[in-house]
Amino acid sequence: MSNNRHMINDFDIIRPAQLLDKGLPIPFLAGRYTVEDGWVAVITEGGAFKEILEPGTHFLDKYSMWRDVKAISIDTRIQTLNVSTQGEFTIQQPVAVEIDLDLAVEYQVSDPRRVALEIKTPLTNLYDRVIQAVRSAVVYATVDEIRTQGEGIARTTLQRLQGMQLPKVLGIEVSNVLVTTIKAGSVGKDVLAQQQLKEYTSVRDWQLDSKITQQSKVTWEWLLMHRPEIAQKYLDTYGTLAKEMIDKGLLDPAGFLNQPANSQGQIGANPMGMFPGLFPGMPGQTAQPQQITAGQPGQDLHKRMSEETQYLSGIPGANVETKLLGNGAYNLRVVYPSVSGKQITLYIVCQVGYPQKAPSVIVEVDGQEIAFQSSILQRWNGQYLVEIAREAKNRVG
Repeated sequence: MSNNRHMINDFDIIRPAQLLDKGLPIPFLAGRYTVEDGWVAVITEGGAFKEILEPGTHFLDKYSMWRDVKAISIDTRIQTLNVSTQGEFTIQQPVAVEIDLDLAVEYQVSDPRRVALEIKTPLTNLYDRVIQAVRSAVVYATVDEIRTQGEGIARTTLQRLQGMQLPKVLGIEVSNVLVTTIKAGSVGKDVLAQQQLKEYTSVRDWQLDSKITQQSKVTWEWLLMHRPEIAQKYLDTYGTLAKEMIDKGLLDPAGFLNQPANSQGQIGANPMGMFPGLFPGMPGQTAQPQQITAGQPGQDLHKRMSEETQYLSGIPGANVETKLLGNGAYNLRVVYPSVSGKQITLYIVCQVGYPQKAPSVIVEVDGQEIAFQSSILQRWNGQYLVEIAREAKNRVG
């Protein structure tokens, strides 16, 4: 880990105190002092703050002849603080990746008196607060920040800095933060990172796969060839009727693979609830929701996911999609409106071992991924996914 803190020079905005020559207390022989454009001078008389001089020439005969008068020049122009780091920060979600991050922080002195008289090293203090703000921003960042050139990190860092009330604390105001460089370190040496990366990639691949198949007619032959585990579950549930129902269009596996809007699209539930009596021995009623309780050890994952989709589908305006992966894990995509009408999309991965093992969750709002730190995931104890969905809805507003 390294950064360029040692290269920060506080004299970029402040000049050491200068003892002024007041001249003689005789007309036209008094001393004069000139302040450059873009600078101001903080004047002390006898060691105490006296006033701030604006750019221009000032006569010094107004000050006491018996006290030392000093001027501390402060640069009030908009400037840029360059922050360069290597391995200083690590993105944790969904892959633990060290990043090399460079930022350009635009700032301006807003309180020259405070900078001159109260802050020993103003720029170094600003640098330290930028690092602190970036660290809290990276906590919520995902590897997508690398692809989007750190837009989210820059935005969150600026918000954190503005929340620190720097004009009151340091006398410096930050107006903008730009990420100039963001590069990821290698994840090849980290086995856990590789596993998490595959999990993350599977979600993105699923999105593409879903778009390809959601408008397609999935046949029984395609199901046997590409998703035999799903075909077997249909056989276990419906026997020889499964192929006939698919061929007649009464049971479309694409509905399970892509868009099961409620529990009727789940294997093991009755997809013919809307056609009671069409097939003997297949009642038309749907299962009644059970009381939501935390998952217990040994609970069947397929049964649990059926409950999950049922509860998620109960969210007003929600559309729920599920996909069973070859390794026994489940992917879910949940789309529903926020209170203000924005579209929330949750991408959820439930690995084998769920619900004892916490799921992975990615949140998008109107198609843009956001930083989402779920308090439910932080204290995961087998809760249901609908609680995370409600939490995200409350956060987005």
